[in-house]
Amino acid sequence: MRESKRTKAWLIAGLLFVLICSHLPVMYTQFYHTRTATPTAEDGSIDVAGVSLSKETILDGEWAFYWNRLIADKPEELGSPDFHIQVPDYWSKYKIGGEYLPASGYASYRLTLRGLEASQPITVSIPDFGSAYRIFIDGELSSESGVVSEQSSNVFTTTKAKLYPVALSDASEHVIDLEVATTRFSGLYMAPVLEEYHHAIQEDSSRNTVRLILFGMALFSFFILVVTYGLSFRGGRRSIWIPAIGVFVLLRIMLTTEFFSLWQSTVFFGLSYEETNPLMFLVSFAFKYLLIYLLQDLLGITFSRKEKQGFLIYYAVLYFSYLLIPHGFYNRYFSLLLPVAAFAIEIYAFIKVWLNRRNLKKYGLLIYWGAALAILGLIVDCYYISGNSYLNLSLALLILFTVYMMILSLVSTLRTADVYNELAVSTSWLEQARNQIGMQIEYYDALSTQINEVRVVRHDTHHFVAVMTRLFGEGRYEELGQFLSEYADLCETEPLTVFCENVVANSILGYYALKTKACNISYHCACAIPKRISINDSDLCVVLGNALENAMEACEKMDGSVVRMIAVEARIVNGQMLIKIENSYGGVVYQKDGRYLSAKNSCAHGLGLQSIQMVVDACGGFLKTEHSEALFTLMVAFPNSGGD
Repeated sequence: MRESKRTKAWLIAGLLFVLICSHLPVMYTQFYHTRTATPTAEDGSIDVAGVSLSKETILDGEWAFYWNRLIADKPEELGSPDFHIQVPDYWSKYKIGGEYLPASGYASYRLTLRGLEASQPITVSIPDFGSAYRIFIDGELSSESGVVSEQSSNVFTTTKAKLYPVALSDASEHVIDLEVATTRFSGLYMAPVLEEYHHAIQEDSSRNTVRLILFGMALFSFFILVVTYGLSFRGGRRSIWIPAIGVFVLLRIMLTTEFFSLWQSTVFFGLSYEETNPLMFLVSFAFKYLLIYLLQDLLGITFSRKEKQGFLIYYAVLYFSYLLIPHGFYNRYFSLLLPVAAFAIEIYAFIKVWLNRRNLKKYGLLIYWGAALAILGLIVDCYYISGNSYLNLSLALLILFTVYMMILSLVSTLRTADVYNELAVSTSWLEQARNQIGMQIEYYDALSTQINEVRVVRHDTHHFVAVMTRLFGEGRYEELGQFLSEYADLCETEPLTVFCENVVANSILGYYALKTKACNISYHCACAIPKRISINDSDLCVVLGNALENAMEACEKMDGSVVRMIAVEARIVNGQMLIKIENSYGGVVYQKDGRYLSAKNSCAHGLGLQSIQMVVDACGGFLKTEHSEALFTLMVAFPNSGGD
């Protein structure tokens, strides 16, 4: 793919698109309270008077925190909170008795709501939260997810919450008690959401529908990838890496918080969400690493063995760091640093693509933008599941990965279609080559016949000379004249025209000279093709043979009562081999998307032109076609720097 003026713009636009769109949700979170005028909690209390519950209200700020206490079940143990903790945040960032709290464990949060008025039942939940929790409003269960227990072995985490309606009393204050139990995520790193119960149920149902539709589309796209992989046996286009990427895309989709609970008991053997978190990181890292092979196969960007090994080691170090670093230490210092470090390959890949943009393969920019969407999905999901985004973006990764899969399947299908189109053209090319060999054989047969006739005449010359000498000596001049007339008729042979010095071109031009004469088609040839030219003989055969065959076919389809003609011109001009072929035709051409269609029952130029175009592209030349009401013109130019 040659670099166009727009290539740079599209590459930069893709980079800016990812950077801007991935951070917009974070910016929204930073200005959430300013933009929505929603209050924030202070000292375990929040005034929500005037807040509309028809939309989600984020309950962030300072909550009262009770370490190692489940206050909803044991109100007698309530007492004073250990301290006020920021929500969302990890409790492993806080200390009790001079020691950081561990990542695992259980605790309770309490928030007092003032000024809350609701005519409809409400609920408080934490969408897509990875730890087990229970939320109570005024002692009545509002939502729960997983199993909360004081025994870590009994804690079970999932991302699907059960919601319950809570009708509020007329009290001026309402209390939210939230119990959390976890084995690694340490507390409310995502903020609870207050909303009307029916609105929450309706939204959850809509998301379920969209979720299943999107996954069906992703699954169908993967099926297309597998099918096209099976079909792509020719032209070196068969690559296992593309369907392999599809497998990891599907796995990563199923591991999203929005989708995990659907597969938890089947695909993931009933493991808790926290237990499968290392698998999510492994799949994400594998997907990122396979980006190398995607760029190689579909964009034509080559990575050396050292580069591949370097990134393999890099991601292995990141993954084992994630596994081996203590969870509390990880939550304090690496919860964002390590995911950000995982995007090093995307930065490196962009630099590689930018430096090699002139060598991008066909559909390269489309694949580039598909990868950009997938990377955007990973970044957005990373911010969302880490609690850095208040926008509900649980569907973002699913949507963007589905689009990415659709782009992969589309490009894979187009590439497979190209392979079979090239196969059809190559088959036509081979058939043309066979026909051209037949042309040369027929032309040389005619030449051999003429040579043999001359040999016979030469062989009998001494007999004719003897007869003429005798007749002359006897003065039988009238009989001598009659004999000479008969001898002249016998020796008269129409010579075969030599059209150019190039043997291959001359045989093709000579063949069509004989054929047009037999069909009563006017044939004009003014060619000066030297013995040696830059393009090889087979390419020259394809160009001249296909062009003249198309011209001949067009003339044969015309009514014999009209003038039919073919004119061929060829010469070297300014270091270029120029070929121009004109022919009359019936006035009707068949085109689709600007390309001439092949139709054996019409005068349309189709596969022959595709064969010529392939040769022209390979040689760095150009092809131009024109047609008027009665005349079709084909012009071809090749560089001829190495020719005579």
